[in-house]
Amino acid sequence: MELEQFYVYTIVSPLTPEKRTIIDKHIDDNAAAFGQDVARSWHKGEEEDFLRISVEPVVIEVVFLTERVELYGAAPAWARVLFTAERKKQLTERIEEVLMGAGFVTPETLEAQRQPKRRLFARARERNAAP
Repeated sequence: MELEQFYVYTIVSPLTPEKRTIIDKHIDDNAAAFGQDVARSWHKGEEEDFLRISVEPVVIEVVFLTERVELYGAAPAWARVLFTAERKKQLTERIEEVLMGAGFVTPETLEAQRQPKRRLFARARERNAAP
């Protein structure tokens, strides 16, 4: 299975030991909701730290860079079929809850990131259009 990028969040402050503790606690507190074992491990790369979370058969990697957090995942085709729009919404809400709770984002920065990108590009084109 190949990892696929799901989300990218611009953050207001980078990963710290305190934020790592908050993330670990959130995973521990919510692991029972999966109904099976949740494994996690922290890794350090040259430019980033990342967290690998495994809930068979799904693997999620959260990459913590200085200015953003990137979320990747991999799952077999049969598991993807079960990932409905409602479940995607729930996952997004949980991720954003953890990012806010740990101080990576604020409600304002999160809301700004939810704006459709096409609209932002459309406004830029309008501004640059010749009169």
